[in-house]
Amino acid sequence: MENEDQRPDDAALDAALRRISRRARAMDSQLPEPAFEQGGDHDALVMQRDGVVHALAAVSRTSIAPDHPDALWGACTRSEMRIAWDGEAEAASELLSRWIAESLDAREDAGDWETSLEVQVASRDSDLVLPLLQRGFAQVGVTAIRVGGRRADERSVLAHLSRAGIELRRATPADARLLGEMDAELLAHDALHGAVELRAGAAGVLQRGIEERLALDPEWTWVIEGTGGPAGYLSLEIDRAQHRAKCAAGGPLAYIQAMYLRPTVRGGGIGEAVVGFAHARAALAGYDRILLGYAALNPRSGPFWCRMGYRPLWTSWQRRPARPAA
Repeated sequence: MENEDQRPDDAALDAALRRISRRARAMDSQLPEPAFEQGGDHDALVMQRDGVVHALAAVSRTSIAPDHPDALWGACTRSEMRIAWDGEAEAASELLSRWIAESLDAREDAGDWETSLEVQVASRDSDLVLPLLQRGFAQVGVTAIRVGGRRADERSVLAHLSRAGIELRRATPADARLLGEMDAELLAHDALHGAVELRAGAAGVLQRGIEERLALDPEWTWVIEGTGGPAGYLSLEIDRAQHRAKCAAGGPLAYIQAMYLRPTVRGGGIGEAVVGFAHARAALAGYDRILLGYAALNPRSGPFWCRMGYRPLWTSWQRRPARPAA
C-alpha cells in the first residue's frame, strides 16, 4: 500500500468520501456523512495506492496533568484517532499500524498506565474488530442511539414510581453539589470498567459541569427522591452540536447525559420507569432520536439499554498503556 503524507487531490478525496459514505450508509443509516480536514488541532493520516484513497483518519494528541478536569475521562497522555475507510482491509490495517508507530514516544515507559491509544469506530464495522484485537485494543465505551420507539405514558410511569416510593423533582442550582456527588459515584463505578478515571476532586469537577448543564438546559434534570432521601438523578442535554455530529442529519436530538440510581433503590423496574419518563418528555418536546454513552464492559449497562430500545452506534476502543509492558 502506497503511503503518502501529502493531502490527496480534490478529485481523489471526493471519490474516497463517496465510497466511504456508501459503505457507511449500508452499515448503518444513522452514521454521519464522512468528512476530511487537514490542519487545525489534529493531524491527518491518509492511505492511498495509485492515487486512490482508501482510508482517512484524524488524530489528536493530549498531554495534561492529573488534576486537569479532562483527566477524568482517561489517561493523561493519549492519542485519539477517528477512522473512515472504504472497506480495503489492507489500507485500514496499515493505517492502524502507522498511527500506533507514530503515536508512541520513544521515551515513553512501557506499562505506563497514564498513556493510551484510543480509536472510535462505527459499532457495526465488524471488519475492524480483529485488526484492533490483534493490536491489543479492547472495547471501553459505547455511544448508543434510540430512534422512535414506543412512547411511554408519563402518568403511568410516575404512578409506578410513586407506588415504589420514588418521586421525581426538577433539579435546581441548589442541587448541583448533590448531583456532583452522585455523578462521582457513577464515575467510580464506570472507572472499574476502564472507560474513565476516578481522580481526587472528581465531585467538584463534575459539579461544575452540572452547573453549566442546569444553566443551558434548566428543564431537563431531575432528582430521583426515595423514602430515604436522594436516590439518583436523570439529566438530558438537548440538541447540542457535539451530539448531532455523531449521527446522520435529521431532526432535533436529545442526549441522556446521566441516569443514575444508588444501589439501595435498584431493582423493581425503577430504572426502566425513570428512562420511560425521559422518553415521554423527549417525545413530547419533539425529540425522536436519543443518544447516550455507557461503559462497554459494564455487564449491566449494555443489556439494560438494549431493553430500553437503544443499540450501539459508535464503539470506543482503547489500548492502555499505549506501550504494553514487556
